[in-house]
Amino acid sequence: MYKKKVPVQINCGLHFFKELLNGKWKLMLVYYISQGFRRPGQLQEKIPNGDRRVLDKQLGELVNHGFLNKKVFNTKVPKVEYELTDLGRDLLPLIITIEQWGEAHRQDLEKVLKTDPKFMDVL
Repeated sequence: MYKKKVPVQINCGLHFFKELLNGKWKLMLVYYISQGFRRPGQLQEKIPNGDRRVLDKQLGELVNHGFLNKKVFNTKVPKVEYELTDLGRDLLPLIITIEQWGEAHRQDLEKVLKTDPKFMDVL
């Protein structure tokens, strides 16, 4: 089993947030599920550069950590849908605030991205 090299810190709420919601697509997945995109294929369409395996892994972690519920429908062709739990719904105002902050500071943030070599292919 994988063991982290650096012990998990839970000294404050930011540490909990980082440990449980750190992931390239987790906040976007929660947001899109809140907008009615509940099936893995729909989420893949909303996040086209997200690798399906990574999205599935992060969806599983969000379920395990209590932010999402996973519904499996026993049909001829198996069907899966995700829905927010109360914990996931409580996270939405924070996600919306972060998105608004990003839009409000778009010009400054784009300048930063243009000068950072690891983001050269983004803009």
